[in-house]
Amino acid sequence: MINQTTNLPTFESVESKSSKIHNYGYGIMIVFTAIFVAFILFALPFLVEADKNILVISFLMFLVIVLIVLHVRKTMKHTTTIIDNLGIHYINKFNKKVIKVILWNDFQKVEDFKGEIRGVSSSSDADLLKYDIFSKMVGSGKYSQETFFWFVLENDKVEVHKETFSGNHIFSTIYSNKLELVRGLLLGLAHFRPDLKVHSKAFSLYYINPNNFEVDYEKRREDLNSAAFVMAVVVIIVVFVMLFIFF
Repeated sequence: MINQTTNLPTFESVESKSSKIHNYGYGIMIVFTAIFVAFILFALPFLVEADKNILVISFLMFLVIVLIVLHVRKTMKHTTTIIDNLGIHYINKFNKKVIKVILWNDFQKVEDFKGEIRGVSSSSDADLLKYDIFSKMVGSGKYSQETFFWFVLENDKVEVHKETFSGNHIFSTIYSNKLELVRGLLLGLAHFRPDLKVHSKAFSLYYINPNNFEVDYEKRREDLNSAAFVMAVVVIIVVFVMLFIFF
């Protein structure tokens, strides 16, 4: 358990920084895909004779547009996350709206939560459920991601909150300062809610020293380089195997 109140570094508010190349590239791709599919759907009846196959294709393309619209509506929420001395603020900077605020006083203890947590097993993750704040990998393969779990009071009921420290907007999904946001959360908890128990993995998964709250960027860089090297080796092996099989 990590829970200290003495010799803490000074707490300073931290604001998320969007990775503009990735975020705007993704957003523009979604918009142009929707426009392109809509154009083809509109032009198709004028380009070919109507038959059963064309109707099926038109329906599938219309379905793609509907799915894109639903995805866009679902992700038109917060673009920015701010952690300050009051708590965590989720803000949409495009329309200047505050989407959600979690105050430090809103954090609750795990014992007050009654229910199950999707992605957390009561048997294999029993150790995590002894803590008020914890982090673990959720999902599998390339769809897995590091996720924080904590408990908040909403409408007089304790609910679980999942946090990946990313935006929820097609033009602001990836944050480039995720480690700094996690550090801000953990340091804020140490300052303003020292009564809460934080699992040690919440620090180690993000390369944060629990004693001085410093981020070990060098260790993270080494791990990223190692992962990139392993991936490159796997790709080379797969290419050679394919060449051997087909040629």
